[in-house]
Amino acid sequence: MKARWTRVDELFNDGRHNAWPDICYWRERYYVAFNASGVSHGGGHGLSLLESVDGERWEQVLMTGQDEWPGGDAVRGGTCPKLLPTSDGLLIFFNYYAAGQPIAEAQREQLWREWSALGGGKALFEHWLNHHDTSFATGCVRTTDGRAFSGAVPVLDRGWRLWRPHTRAGIHYIIGYRCHGQDREITRQLAEMAARPDTEMFESASLFCSTDGLEWSKVSDIAADDNDEADFDFAEDGRMLMVSRTGASLKPERPAMAYRSAPPYAAWLPLTLSEPVQAPALRRFDGRWILAGRGSVAGTAVPSRFAPDREMDQYAATRLWELNEGTGELTPLATLPSWGDGSYPGIVPGPDGELWVVYYSCSHTVDENLLMGPGPLPGKTAPTAIYLARLRLKD
Repeated sequence: MKARWTRVDELFNDGRHNAWPDICYWRERYYVAFNASGVSHGGGHGLSLLESVDGERWEQVLMTGQDEWPGGDAVRGGTCPKLLPTSDGLLIFFNYYAAGQPIAEAQREQLWREWSALGGGKALFEHWLNHHDTSFATGCVRTTDGRAFSGAVPVLDRGWRLWRPHTRAGIHYIIGYRCHGQDREITRQLAEMAARPDTEMFESASLFCSTDGLEWSKVSDIAADDNDEADFDFAEDGRMLMVSRTGASLKPERPAMAYRSAPPYAAWLPLTLSEPVQAPALRRFDGRWILAGRGSVAGTAVPSRFAPDREMDQYAATRLWELNEGTGELTPLATLPSWGDGSYPGIVPGPDGELWVVYYSCSHTVDENLLMGPGPLPGKTAPTAIYLARLRLKD
């Protein structure tokens, strides 16, 4: 298969930090949701929703205030919005942070004994303790007309974040990833990760289902491989393929993982992919698995500007691959115009056989924007913009 992008449009750029978009088609219109007008990667955003009949002219139908959703005890407002179109309305899911509950010193000693007995190291244990300073959560709002929105309501318990939902045969499904870095005991999943020195996020993935998009029931646990930012889709026979990043790095030794399951999705088979992919977006398109996300570009590694004796920089772009479900091999299809800390794509079929990919990227370029590495990365500070790419795929 071959792919080429035929057009890339800048949908939104106000000179500030705009990031983490998603796209869907609902009631004869396209919608793009994203975090807008932030100070930096670290926060200060509102949440914006754009609407278009044809993908040519876009109207902003929502712009919340800085960290307006969900309110309450949130210390950082809604991020990474994800869209669920239903027959009754359009739902917007978002993650947010609340204050955590640090573990008391007396309990730490007992937990350290249990941790070390599992083969876990002291540095990773301290990293786990630091995760308790924040509590992760998910909220949701709903609109029936694309103009008026309900108040934000919590979804699932604290410690769960939800990613992109999909629907099959009238049932909605979503991947939840739980941060065991906020557990107050050594759970089964945490025990699996404690002995791995490369654990970063302490997260596991589970599948949930719903009939209304608001009340969710767990279907099955998928994996405890430091999974987060997981997307999935369905094949023609109903089998499901899910792709997750493993940790937050793009190191070759941390490739993305895929997991396969057939209805009723009670058991999962793991599949190691051939390279790391961050923020994966997966679609079944014309009988093939198309994966988009942030990936490193071979041959671009150079000594880091910040730590040249021990780190390497590399150009990491928004890319598309074809995923081989049998082997896990990723075959590159296209690299979109992008640089700095960006990507986080969403995919929707467009008209006339096109594939539309929405993503974010640093919105101006100098040579250093082609590099990533430790320290303040291009893209983690303003300006960044939201882009829509149109692609054609053919054999």
